[in-house]
Amino acid sequence: MKKVQPVQNTFFPERKRKPPQLKWSMTILMLLCWLLPLAILTMAILTYVSNRFSGQMRENIEKSMDTAVEICEMRVEAAVRVSRNASYIPQIKESWRQYQSDGNRLGLYEKVTTFLEQMYRYDSSFLSTILYFTEEPDRIYYSYSSNNYSSIKEFRSQARDSVDQKAKEIDTGIGWVNEQGHLYMVRNIMTPVYTPYAVIVMDIDKDSVFQSVEGVPWYLDYDVSIDDEWVFGTGWAEDFISRQDTERNSVYHEEDEVAYVTCERKMDNHVIRYVVKMDYDAIHYEKEAIRYITILMMAFTLPLIFIVFYFLYRKVTTPVQRLIDVASEIEKGHFGVKIEKKETSREFLYLDNAFNSMSDKLKNQFEQIYLEELALRDANIMALQSQINPHFLNNTLEIINWEARMEGNDRVSSMIEALSTMLEATMDRKKQQMIPLSEEISYVEAYCYIIRQRFGEKFQFEKQIDPELLQTEVPRLIIQPIMENAVEHGLSGRAGKIVLRIYAEEDKLKIAIINDGLMSIEDKRKVDNLLGSGEDGGEQHSVSLGIRNVNKRLKIIYGLDCGLTIKNDKEECTVSTITVKLHK
Repeated sequence: MKKVQPVQNTFFPERKRKPPQLKWSMTILMLLCWLLPLAILTMAILTYVSNRFSGQMRENIEKSMDTAVEICEMRVEAAVRVSRNASYIPQIKESWRQYQSDGNRLGLYEKVTTFLEQMYRYDSSFLSTILYFTEEPDRIYYSYSSNNYSSIKEFRSQARDSVDQKAKEIDTGIGWVNEQGHLYMVRNIMTPVYTPYAVIVMDIDKDSVFQSVEGVPWYLDYDVSIDDEWVFGTGWAEDFISRQDTERNSVYHEEDEVAYVTCERKMDNHVIRYVVKMDYDAIHYEKEAIRYITILMMAFTLPLIFIVFYFLYRKVTTPVQRLIDVASEIEKGHFGVKIEKKETSREFLYLDNAFNSMSDKLKNQFEQIYLEELALRDANIMALQSQINPHFLNNTLEIINWEARMEGNDRVSSMIEALSTMLEATMDRKKQQMIPLSEEISYVEAYCYIIRQRFGEKFQFEKQIDPELLQTEVPRLIIQPIMENAVEHGLSGRAGKIVLRIYAEEDKLKIAIINDGLMSIEDKRKVDNLLGSGEDGGEQHSVSLGIRNVNKRLKIIYGLDCGLTIKNDKEECTVSTITVKLHK
C-alpha cells in the first residue's frame, strides 16, 4: 500500500516574520526600561513632595496665625489694664469731689485733662480717650494722639448715644462699640458702692492693635469680630465664619478658591474672632512651582535621552547600516566596494577591516577568474592564428640576418634585429606578465627603428624618461600598441614628431605618448567608444583593438582609477596617457 504524501501548499507559502530592526528594538527597550520608570518615579516624587509641602505650608500658616493672634490678645489685654487706671488711681475721683464742693469747673477740667494726657495720649493703642461724668454727660474731657482730633468730632456726632447705651449695660465690665469704622472700648468708673459716676471711652487704634496679623504668610486682608459683631475689616469673612466652627487654635481653610485662616479667643466674657484672608493664587503658585521644578527636571533629562539616542545612533545604528548598505552592493555584484573607516568603536573598526578584507578577496578571486577566461580566449585565438612555428620564424630571421651581414648590408641587418626583438616580445617565451620598464622601452625602440626606416626623416622620436623609474615593473606590451596608434592615426604618413614622456605623480606612474597631430571630433568619438564601457561595434582595426585591450588590461590589473586616456592638449597635440600604480 502506497503512503499518501502530504500536499504542500504552494499557493499560500508560509511567511516568515521578519525580526524587528535594531534601532527600533533599542528604542522600545529604552522607553520601557528607562523613560517610563523615570516618568513614574518622577510623578511619585512630585506627589509626595507636593503633599509634604501642602502639610508644611498649612502648619506654617496656622503657627504664624497663632503667634499673630497672641500678640493681638496681649495688646487688647494691655489696653483693658490701662483703662482700669481711671478707677484705681484716685485722681479722677478726688477731682470730681473737689468740683462738687467748690464748683470750680476750670479746675476740674485741668485736673481731668492732665490725667488723661499723662495716662493715655502716648499709648499707641488709642486714637483718643474720652471721659464724661454721668451727672454732666454733655461735658466731655478728652485726650488724643497727634493729628487725631477728628476722632473726638466723630465721637460727638456719631457714637455718643451708642456709648451711653453700652455704658448702662455693662455695669463693672468692659463694653465694645463699633460705630462708623471706630471701635470704642467703654468702661464705667464706680463709686465705692459700685455706682457709676463717670464713663471712660477709648477709641482703639485697630491698625496698631491688630497689626501683627498682617505678618501671616500670603496675607491679603483680615476681619475681626467681637461677640459676633464685625468690628474691623470689610466684612468679607461673614459668609465663611458662619459656616465654620472656630477654635482656639488657628485652622486653615480653602473654599471657592478663597484661602483663609480662622482663630477664636475669649477674653473677659467676650469672644474675639480673627479671620485672615490669604493670597490663594500665591499659595497655589508655590505648589505649582514645585510641580514646575519637577517638570523642569524631567525636561533636563530630555537632552540626556537625546544624547543617549544620538550615541546609539552614531555608534551602533549608523555603523550597522553602513555594513548593510555595503553588503547590499556586494550582493548586486559590485565586488571590491569598501566601507569608509570611521573611529566609532574598536569592535566596529574590527568589523569594518574584516569586511573590507573579505571584499578585497572576493574582488581578487573574481578578477582572477576573469583573467583566466581572457587567457583561455587568447590561447584559443593564438592556437588558430599561429599556424607557423615561432621557432621556425625566429630561426629564419637569424639566417636572413646572417646573410645580410655577409653582404655588408647593415641597414637590413638592423631592421631584422628590430623585427626579431618585436617577435620576441609577442612570443613571451618566459611567460612573464610583468616586466621592467626598461625592457618595455626596448620593444618601443625596436618598433620606432622600423618605423624610422619606413618614413625616414619625416619621423622624429624623442624620449623624456626619469632614470629612477626604469626598474619599475609594468605589464608587457602596453606602450607599443599606443605608439603604433600614434603613428598610424596621429601622423598618417605626414612628417611629425612623437615624444615618449615617463614620470611619477604621487603613487602613480604616468606614461605619456605625445604626437603633434590633433584629433578630430569623429576621432574623439571613436576613441571614447573604444575606451568606454560600450559594446564593441563590429570588426575593428588591429590598432584599435590594441588600445582597447591595453585599457581593459590596466583596469583589470590596477583598478578603475588606472588605464588609458587619449585627449587633445592646449598645444594642439594628441596626448595618450597610460596610468599604472607604482606599488604594483
